[in-house]
Amino acid sequence: MPDIRQSKRLAVLYGVTLDELIDYDFDEQQAAQMIESVSDEAQAKIDWNKVWSKKYPVLAAYHERVKLDDYAPQLREMLTQLRVDYGYNHTDALLVLKDILARVWKGQC
Repeated sequence: MPDIRQSKRLAVLYGVTLDELIDYDFDEQQAAQMIESVSDEAQAKIDWNKVWSKKYPVLAAYHERVKLDDYAPQLREMLTQLRVDYGYNHTDALLVLKDILARVWKGQC
């Protein structure tokens, strides 16, 4: 990413405003390509909670406030039920449960 001085020069060079130059529209296809470009080995080394905590600080601190034992048994039961009912492995059951939770949060179900 260019700094502000370089960005201004690029805008002049291409005959666009600085706003137009920096109006980068990150789309779904680009996100998919980024995800696919990271190897499984690299993904295993990434502390995703730490990465997402930079955008959502609550992820770094909730465990100090939330009583995990109040939620873990029910979530564990839901994960197990997904594996039993649909034959999902641990990861797939987690991803399905995460997606269901997101849909509930968005009011889609």
